[in-house]
Amino acid sequence: MTQATIERVRRISPTLQRLEIGVEASLARLKPGHALLARLSEEGWDPYLAEQWIPVATDGLTITIERPARDHYMPGQIVTLLGPVGAPFPMRPSLHNLLLLAQDTPPTPLILLASLAIRSQIEVTLVLGGTATEYPLEALPPEVEVLTGTIEEGWPNQVTTVGWADQVIAVVDPRYREQLYAALLARIHALRAEVPRQYVLGIFDLPMPCGTGACQGCAVSCREKDRLVCVDGPAIDLQDVNFG
Repeated sequence: MTQATIERVRRISPTLQRLEIGVEASLARLKPGHALLARLSEEGWDPYLAEQWIPVATDGLTITIERPARDHYMPGQIVTLLGPVGAPFPMRPSLHNLLLLAQDTPPTPLILLASLAIRSQIEVTLVLGGTATEYPLEALPPEVEVLTGTIEEGWPNQVTTVGWADQVIAVVDPRYREQLYAALLARIHALRAEVPRQYVLGIFDLPMPCGTGACQGCAVSCREKDRLVCVDGPAIDLQDVNFG
């Protein structure tokens, strides 16, 4: 656990803001998939269940966090951070083309991954569906190809995008997570002759009461054994998940 300082607060849309936070060197090396558990008070339990803060950029000893605009933050404010929690996204080898999907939720968990993939000369396509289409495109790397569509009804050139994608990673509205991920997995199987391990991942951004795997509060039911989001997640192979 460490304390950090909010250095800058910037509104990027009517519903989202970004916080630039000065951190220790260990936290500046966060990878896509990592998150931080944050409390705004130096002492006590405010809030009681720590907020999950997801980095969208790292730069030296500064990380950028994306938060709802309704929450109030001030430059100079001290925040207590625990982490990193979670595990880096399990990326497949020889990755050249990446397909990302966000439906009815901001694509925040995918932004750092998209940025680093672009730097590594990986082609990135991002499909935005439902309320995710409200995300400000200027906050994305300009090299990202953006399409609009839904998991249920499809998106433009879906046969091509799924065909060339070396990996697919999605984040959806938690209220409909099970049905949307089941529908996505079925669509991928319908479009590809073979769906290898770790090909289609779903992000499970569940609350993390402890952040260490001790409380089992962030367990995802899987075929062989349950996965803990704070240790094994947040991205889980959808072929391993028990739906229904």
